[in-house]
Amino acid sequence: MLLIDKIRTSRPVNAIATWIDQPVAVPLAILALTVFYLLTLVQGQNWSGDFSLYILHAQNLVEGRHYLDTGYLLNPVSQFVGPYGYPPVFPLLLAPVYAFFGFDLEAMKWVGVLSFSVSLWLAARIFELRLRRHFVFFLVLVVGLNPLLWEFTNLIRADFTFMVFCYLSLFLMLHFHSADQNRARAASRQLSVSFLIGLSMYLAYGTREIGIVLPLTLLTYDIVCRRRISFISIGALGIFALLAWLQNLWFSASFIPEYFHENLSHLTESQSSSADLNHLNFVDLNPRNILDRIIGYRWALQGFWPTSPSALINTLNELLFNVFSLLAVGGYLMSLIRRITVAEIFLAGYIAVLLLFGAPPTVRYLIPILPFFLYYGFLFCQEMIFPRLPRLKYLLACGYALLLVVISVPIMTTMKYPQLEQGITHSGAQAMFRFVREETAPDDIIVFIKPRIMALMAGRDSATWPSRAYSGPVATNHFFEAVRADYYVDMNLATWMLPLTDSEPPSDCFKSTFKNEYFVIYRYDKQFCPQPE
Repeated sequence: MLLIDKIRTSRPVNAIATWIDQPVAVPLAILALTVFYLLTLVQGQNWSGDFSLYILHAQNLVEGRHYLDTGYLLNPVSQFVGPYGYPPVFPLLLAPVYAFFGFDLEAMKWVGVLSFSVSLWLAARIFELRLRRHFVFFLVLVVGLNPLLWEFTNLIRADFTFMVFCYLSLFLMLHFHSADQNRARAASRQLSVSFLIGLSMYLAYGTREIGIVLPLTLLTYDIVCRRRISFISIGALGIFALLAWLQNLWFSASFIPEYFHENLSHLTESQSSSADLNHLNFVDLNPRNILDRIIGYRWALQGFWPTSPSALINTLNELLFNVFSLLAVGGYLMSLIRRITVAEIFLAGYIAVLLLFGAPPTVRYLIPILPFFLYYGFLFCQEMIFPRLPRLKYLLACGYALLLVVISVPIMTTMKYPQLEQGITHSGAQAMFRFVREETAPDDIIVFIKPRIMALMAGRDSATWPSRAYSGPVATNHFFEAVRADYYVDMNLATWMLPLTDSEPPSDCFKSTFKNEYFVIYRYDKQFCPQPE
């Protein structure tokens, strides 16, 4: 107890605690994190492919082409690597960067970093409604100093932008809708609030389709908690529906050559819409699969707790995660019992969508709800534990801060980036892209495992390799004839690019035209095929 008393009564600790409770503390902490993130960005981009389609959309917006005219040739025979197009909000944010800086990958990463910072500030404003300021300050540090999120800012992806508009929607709902209807009593005020909530909900949906949870959250709150649908909700849902409909209308175009489906219909009976962005086909209601996803997301969530070379620290860290998970569940249930808000409904809806969606559980999908996980754990401690043991919070805060420093600092100072170093900016990859740009015709079609990256880096229409059902020399020739493809690029891609030690032409109709340590480019031509005797 003497240690706790010393921690509690020491002047430095009291001074720090007093400063943390100041309104300026959280914004300054977020500003410091933003500067740190920007100064530690690493050059390069991996082979994931998502970033390339976002940039292609942004290029089209700047250069006046149709948004979906990207050169990515999605078809029902090729392996699926992603949808034909992505929602437009994140590309709209990338477009000014491309307009001013051109194809500058490092400048485009600033959009993600700044989005992450704004989302932290909005999360802090949401949590301040129930959580004391020093808990919010600590929550911001725990999220901002997470090595996984810090590393994630090196990728050009829409996740942090989604967080901004998702949290903005919840902030507007809490402050101008569910918290106090008297603030929006005047008709003009109700109209403006409706428009802002509807627009912010669309911007979240227009960044990632899981944003559909937000209008459902608003509607559920009115039905369950208010027993009526308010004028504000009707207006907000109308604005959201209008903008979502306009987006769907915009995405009705397709730039897949007309002969694709006609020719490929001879290889497969299944047909799919190339421009379809609807993920309803991925919904999986199998109870066993849902249980598997529950278990998978539990382990994915623990991925935010970084590992350490020390077995002892890892044991303490895992124990902390399990204990904190119980606290977070307790805080969520306590919130449901005391007063349900849109935050609780949103979290339940978001998790439900993840469990129904057939994609493999990954830590990336949990990024928007990590702050809520911490929030409910801290809320339980604030309301149920610390009032009974007030001195314990100082010991826990100092202990966890020390553990955070011991784990995060070594990781952040020794982090290796093979996925970026062996990514698209590698000299071997650049040589391959340069050959395609300079030695192939503008209307040639390239078959490559990463067609969206090929379309971006080489400016050629590209489709990915056919699925295993259509493998084999004869089927490969039929596929290349059906899509009128001209080249095949072979590479050894695991998590990142590896040397290509063994490469054979897919059939006798292919001839090698380019080769380096990592890539071989084969040209397909019927003239190369052996002539029948």
